[in-house]
Amino acid sequence: MKRTIGVAAAEWAEALGTDIISSSVGYTDWYNPSDLDGNTAVTTRAADMAVRLGVFVCISAGNDRINSWYYIDPPADADSVVAVGAVDSKGTVASFSSAGPTSDGRIKPEVMARGLGVRAVDPTGVGEYQSVSGTSYSAPLVAGAAALLLEAHPKWDACTIAGSTNGNSGPG
Repeated sequence: MKRTIGVAAAEWAEALGTDIISSSVGYTDWYNPSDLDGNTAVTTRAADMAVRLGVFVCISAGNDRINSWYYIDPPADADSVVAVGAVDSKGTVASFSSAGPTSDGRIKPEVMARGLGVRAVDPTGVGEYQSVSGTSYSAPLVAGAAALLLEAHPKWDACTIAGSTNGNSGPG
């Protein structure tokens, strides 16, 4: 299996005892929509591997709905991760928030969170805060909620936090 920096980072984080990974990476350059089957992309397989090892993995769905790609970005197609789309303050899906389903018919994203007009610290130092948008802002909100659940229920595993009802923690 070809390793990427993201795969190596997930392996390293898991080895250190990480309980939650929130990632905003998405790789569409090498794939076709038919590849969104939860098993093709290297990062998709790595995300599922992290879940099998007990890590809750939260992935941004992507910001491609308004582009020709439209679909969620790998590794959000992984069957064991929680893919997160973006909504505005009223719960309306953001025009840019990538959509599913996966090529094998699974509903993605599973969760939507505020990703349009999110108030965040201004990294330029010009102002105290700025309004930002993207699924890169919605996924960390879901990861934070998962951290609170894990703190309240330390014996729960990644699939329980994700709301799995079938006990499947990944392929294989």
